[in-house]
This record gives sequence, structure tokens and C-alpha cells, in this order.
Amino acid sequence: MESCSYKEVKSVDFVQKENESIKSVLKQIFISSAVWAQFFMGGMCVGAPTVFIPQIRKEANSTVIDEEMGSWLFSTSGFAMYPWLIVLPLFTKRYGRKLPQIITALASMVIFIILYYSQNVIQILISEVLQGFLYAGNVTVRILIVTDYTSPKYRGIFLAIKSASFFWGIWVANAIGTFFYWKNIAILGFICAAYTLNVLLWPESPYWLASKGRFEECRKSFRWIHGINVTSEKELKELIKVQTERIRVENEYGKIGFVDMVRSSEFYKPLSLSAVAIIQYHFSGKVVCSLYILDIFKNITADEWSAYMAMLILDGVTVFGMYVGSFLSRILKRRTLYMTCSFTGITFLFTISLYLFLVRLSILGENHFVTIALLCLYSISISCGPLILSISLYGELIPQKFQAISYMLVSLTFGIFYSVLIKVSPSIFRTFGIDGTFLFYAITCGLCTLYLFLYLPETKNKTQQEIEAYFKSKDEVQNDNTSVVLLPNKV
Repeated sequence: MESCSYKEVKSVDFVQKENESIKSVLKQIFISSAVWAQFFMGGMCVGAPTVFIPQIRKEANSTVIDEEMGSWLFSTSGFAMYPWLIVLPLFTKRYGRKLPQIITALASMVIFIILYYSQNVIQILISEVLQGFLYAGNVTVRILIVTDYTSPKYRGIFLAIKSASFFWGIWVANAIGTFFYWKNIAILGFICAAYTLNVLLWPESPYWLASKGRFEECRKSFRWIHGINVTSEKELKELIKVQTERIRVENEYGKIGFVDMVRSSEFYKPLSLSAVAIIQYHFSGKVVCSLYILDIFKNITADEWSAYMAMLILDGVTVFGMYVGSFLSRILKRRTLYMTCSFTGITFLFTISLYLFLVRLSILGENHFVTIALLCLYSISISCGPLILSISLYGELIPQKFQAISYMLVSLTFGIFYSVLIKVSPSIFRTFGIDGTFLFYAITCGLCTLYLFLYLPETKNKTQQEIEAYFKSKDEVQNDNTSVVLLPNKV
């Protein structure tokens, strides 16, 4: 990994640059594939209770799992992530991206070993407590890894595939539990966890190295990942320039104080957008729908096998929709895709609520095909937009100098809404009915979407430095010699 000057890079011929581009993409895929695998494992862990709870209930001489215990089996891992959502951003800021990724790979193997050998509900809960570490890493460290290690050209689709992998994991877990014994989920999970040890072959994040002033290591890491060409060298030069100036300012004036940080538009604007996007993700209702789909359908139909088949169909449609969304994110502007799919999904939420309300009043007769069709259309629209883009957004929006505190606050928002909604969902179903539940999600998701529509900027193909510049106030721009061209507010 020899260093070279910017002038030397300009003389590199087209064929060499093309070969380096292909190698760069393959390296980025190699690194991102470990992140995708860990989101896939997280999806399997989330989806497993949907199928192992009915299996355990049917086993002779097994402990009966009532509704209360069932809700804990769904939500324990969500509550268990809380402390790690605070620890991991700080740990990652201090020690880089590789070390927490290595620890997570080893911890994931232990999680699935415990799950496979568990003999009772308490042992399963122990495995789920440890799963909290995996989930917390997914919404903190793994977002950082994809953001740091991939180029702006591919960052969007790699982040989208990450989100799709999570629901792919839910679908695979449900398929295994439908046709086989549920502990086979743990076997596949262990294999995936072993694969994520490919982190041992990665370099450290060039962005983290630059933030620590280790610029020579940063150059080597950046060029190993992105190759040597005019575009990547411009990005590397800008990265080093920005971080050099930041370190100079910190050494001369000290780090920014808490009050100044909170008042900075660079901090609160991307943080508020990221938090609302996370809340919208949960209030879209898709995660709850995926986990409690058997309970939802059993309230609609008495045919248990039809409920299982409907579950697999909807899971498959969700995964399909997310990969369609990943493809569309390459050809459409990020904001256009996000807003169009969000408003479409909200329309279907209102439609499903009205349909089920009319069925409950016996004005319409319930038809399995109509119900599944409406849920499929809702799943596709939500999957193409909020599910793949909302979690990915804060990987793009949050500025580097506020990463630790911002990731901590956003991931805590994720953890709290995830665990609480999963825990109280059975009570919401019972209190408001299935039609009322869909209406609740339509209204809350609609409010979040309206806020994002008004204030969310376009981020596609923008470097992190360009995105950071958009959120600076006029005074901050005037005082920052490293600022770059601002992003347009609308598409």
C-alpha cells in the first residue's frame, strides 16, 4: 500500500483505474457482508420467538408460556440492549471499529450455542439477554462500519441491503420454525457468526484513524479500501483536511462544550431528523406486524395452517420489497424514494384499518385473499422506503465530531421504542382491536413522515463532509474554512 501524490494519481491510465474500481467494490462488499450477516442473525433472533413459542407450548411436559411470558420472550433482548447502547458508541470512539466487531462476532457464537443447548424458558431468556449486545451493535457499530468503509456511490445501497438482511433473517427463522424444529435456527446462526470473523482481515476505519490524527495509517487504510484514483484521492484529501483543521481547533481552543454542542445546528438538526426517522420506523408497525403476525391472523381466521402460510407469504413479500427498494435507491433520489413509499404505506395502513373495522361490524365479510393482498401492498410500500432508509439515515446525517453522543441518543431512541412497543403490543391488540391498532400506526407514522417531508435533505452521492456542511448555520459556515458546497433542501 504505497503512498503517492495527487499529481501521480492523475496519470494513472483508465484500465488501471477500472481494475482498482472493481477491486474496491469487492473489498467494500467483503466488509459489508459481515454487517449484513450480523443483521441477518439479529433478524433470526427477533423472528425465533414467533415460531418457538407455539412449538414449546405444544411439547409434552413443557412449561406453559402464557401471554405475559410470551411478551417477555419477544421483548427481553430489546430491553437488554439499553446499557450497550451507551457503552458501544463510547467504546467505538475510543478503540475504533474493528475491536467491537471482533467482540460481537465471538459473542454471537456464544449466543447461538446457549440457544441451541437451552432446555427451558429461563435458559432461552439468558440467550436473549446476550442478544441485546448483538442488537445494540447493529444500530451503533455496524451503521458506522458501513458508513466509514464504503464510498458515497455505494453507501446507500449497502445500508439498504443491511436493513433487508434483518427481515430476511426473520423470514428464514419463521420458515425453519414452520417446517422444522426451532433449534435449527441456532445452528444456522452459529455458522453466520463464524463468518463474521472475516473482520480479522479488515484494516481499521480510515475515518476513525483520521479523527485520531493518524493520517499515514488513514491513507493506507483508505487506499486499501477504495483504491487509487482521482475521485477517491479527492475524498481522501478532503477527509484529511477536515480532520486536520478539527484537531487544530481542538488543540487551540479546546473541545466544544456541552452547551455549545447542544446549541449547534450541526448537532441538533441531524439528531432530530435521525430520531424522528427511527420513531417512524417503529410506528410504521411493520416490525410488530412481523413478530405478532400469527396472533394477528389467528384473530382473523381460525385456520392455524393458513395463519402460518400467510406469515411466510408476508415475510417473503417484505424481503422482496426491501431488495426492490435497495435497487430503486440506486436509480432514484433518496428523499424521493423515502417520502413516496412512506405516504403510500400510510395510505394502506388507513385502508387496512377501515377494512378490518367494516369486517368487525359485519358490514363486509372477511376474505383471506383480500386481507393478505392489502397486507402485502402495505408491506411492499413500507419495505421499499422506511424499513431500508430510516435506520440508514443517521449513518449519513450525523457529523463525525458528534458521533459518540448522537449515536448514543439515537440508538437509545431505537431501543426504547422497540422494546416498549413489542412488550405492550398484546395489550394494544386486546384494547383497540386489530383495526384500531392499524389506525394507531397510520396516525403516528403519518405525523413522523410529515416532519421528515418538511426538513429532510437529499443525501444521495454526497460525501460526509458535504452532508455536514448542509446543517451548519450561516455563522458556522463563515467561521469554518473547511466548509463545502451546501446541499439542496428539496429534491
